[in-house]
Amino acid sequence: MKRAPIVITSTAAGLALLFSYHTSHPSLQIKSASGATPDGTGSTPTAPPESTSGASPQSRSGSSPETTSPPTTKPAASSSRSATGTDVQYRYGDIQIEVTASGSKITNVTAARDDATDGHSYQINSEAVPILESQTMSAQSAQIDGVSGATYTTQAYEQSLQSALDQLGIS
Repeated sequence: MKRAPIVITSTAAGLALLFSYHTSHPSLQIKSASGATPDGTGSTPTAPPESTSGASPQSRSGSSPETTSPPTTKPAASSSRSATGTDVQYRYGDIQIEVTASGSKITNVTAARDDATDGHSYQINSEAVPILESQTMSAQSAQIDGVSGATYTTQAYEQSLQSALDQLGIS
């Protein structure tokens, strides 16, 4: 009978500690072709830099995606050409899609930028983006099914993809 208060107190303290434990997840930071990160170091991934465009917290919440860099088109050596869509910010990060086409046929699609704000979002994107790329190649347009459980990523992907396709003149 004397042990009951000790056991109850210990259990309550253990549960309080368990619920207050916060895990940390590494954020993804894409390296350039030279191997350096955007901050010029070659260090391990760090938290993504805050936007300097003056975006309000509301615009970062996914209510209205914002373009942070102008779209670019790369000249091609042959009949193949590439375009990079707008950098779309969404609730859990930002994404920018690059499309390569020959004539009106999409020959390749990749995520030129895929920055997730936390480890969970990074994990979701690492599974969802390859599926979205595969769907794009099959559909040959931005009319894709999307990925269940990655709604925000899918919407941002489609928006950047459509921007790149518009630059290439592909509907």
